[in-house]
Amino acid sequence: MSDTNTTLPRLEPGAVAPNFTLPSVSGGEVRRSSYRARRHLALLFLPCVDLPARSYLEHLKEQYQAIRAADGEVLAVCTDPGAHADGLRAALDLPFPLLLDPRGEAARRFLPDGGVIGVFILDRYAVLRAQWTLTAPPLPPVDAIINWLTAIDHQCVL
Repeated sequence: MSDTNTTLPRLEPGAVAPNFTLPSVSGGEVRRSSYRARRHLALLFLPCVDLPARSYLEHLKEQYQAIRAADGEVLAVCTDPGAHADGLRAALDLPFPLLLDPRGEAARRFLPDGGVIGVFILDRYAVLRAQWTLTAPPLPPVDAIINWLTAIDHQCVL
């Protein structure tokens, strides 16, 4: 990672990702551990749902079938303290959970100091396989996320 918008990671590859429970914009709460032994995860932390983030979420939505084909799931986490569930749910209509972390408690367990954006690829046992920790966009290509999930899924099948 030589870009000026990347930061040093808080978690090392091979570490088990911390658990969290966060409210979903569609109601209820979602636990990261609910996916353990079930699905690989693409976990995103976004500081707000501005135009670039919406565009990225829309691209993930368009590629969601490929993510699911790799036995993956997306958990998107908005850390904006001013974000409102009703507005986000209506504006985005995502097939995957969008979670709210207004105090940034879950984000601080993943993102390094100075990092505000993060994409973490976890296998179905919550082991960190890949990560991008950033101070600003651009986010990693969605194809890179799909490729990681597919590779992990093939390893699990072998």
